[in-house]
Amino acid sequence: MAEEMKTDISIDHMEKKKKKRKLSPKAALVLVCAVLVIIVIIVAVFAVSRHLNNGKRYAERLSEQIGVSKDTAEKYAHVTLQNASQFACINVAAEPYPYLYESKKTVKVSGVSIPQWVIYISENNGTMSEVLYYDYAQLEKYGNGVKTDQHVETSGITIGMSPDAVQQYIGFAPLRISYNADGMQEAYKYYYKDQNTGNTVSYILYVNYTDGKAASAAEEENQFILSMLTVK
Repeated sequence: MAEEMKTDISIDHMEKKKKKRKLSPKAALVLVCAVLVIIVIIVAVFAVSRHLNNGKRYAERLSEQIGVSKDTAEKYAHVTLQNASQFACINVAAEPYPYLYESKKTVKVSGVSIPQWVIYISENNGTMSEVLYYDYAQLEKYGNGVKTDQHVETSGITIGMSPDAVQQYIGFAPLRISYNADGMQEAYKYYYKDQNTGNTVSYILYVNYTDGKAASAAEEENQFILSMLTVK
């Protein structure tokens, strides 16, 4: 009898503990709302971070101000152009350009840290004359650009194609985009393994645009091996 009473008391105690641990509907709602707020904050921070690191978008905005002063272009694009980079190798590349704007995030290309992207600005008689955008993140894995399965035929790029259509055909983004008063040029750098020779082959494909439409396309082989064979 005593043992049965003890068992009943024990079961009753456990049931009371379970009841205490159970969340009320109000508490559960508060918890769900808190989780949703955290998710929204994380998504917002990620979106803002991507927007602030969108070098292509900054280049597009600056290109819309070709022919005006640097100060006017800065206000329009919401950027502050720099006279020099924090990276020595970028300063060497930027010698012909009086201004630049670079990503605060970095990548390593052949063991050297550089910005993920850089925008170079040319100036003529006090006004911006050319905007060049380089997506250096493409070179992180291999200096010869994006790896493809085969050669990209320029014949597939026809007059009148939009930049989006060209990029969809090629299959990846350009390494460089340059803007001037005459139009825009994209440069795609890529490499692949030649099935006949087994050698790595690299090409740079250029697409010229007028009034936002493809006007011509050309290519040249990137003879990267030659720079490795001799020294000055």
